[in-house]
Amino acid sequence: MPVITCIDDLKRLHKRRTPKMFYDYAESGSYTEQTFRENTTDFAKIRLNQKVAVDMTGRSTAAPMLGESRAMPVALAPVGLTGMQRADGEIKAAKAAEKFGVPFTLSTMSICSIEDVAENTNAPFWFQI
Repeated sequence: MPVITCIDDLKRLHKRRTPKMFYDYAESGSYTEQTFRENTTDFAKIRLNQKVAVDMTGRSTAAPMLGESRAMPVALAPVGLTGMQRADGEIKAAKAAEKFGVPFTLSTMSICSIEDVAENTNAPFWFQI
């Protein structure tokens, strides 16, 4: 696997490994794509400043989320048709979320059934409805 240092590296890898119609689906928006363009423009304005040589002793990303302790206050959002991008995509995403201690949300447009995701994971997950 190549070294991935930014989102553009992931996009290039995605484009090489995914059938064109599935890549185009993931890299587009609905109707006029106005929201897609605005989100892309807004995210491009964000600048992260790296801090080096900072003492991280005792730091943690853990935080409570809906009354439960989580490794970090994020969740994998429902992404419809993840299985189009990779076989068993929802199961793999749920396993990754479980491994990192964050909630997974199964989309109502999932390729994998709710039963298959539950059978292949140990952590409870959310369902979009």
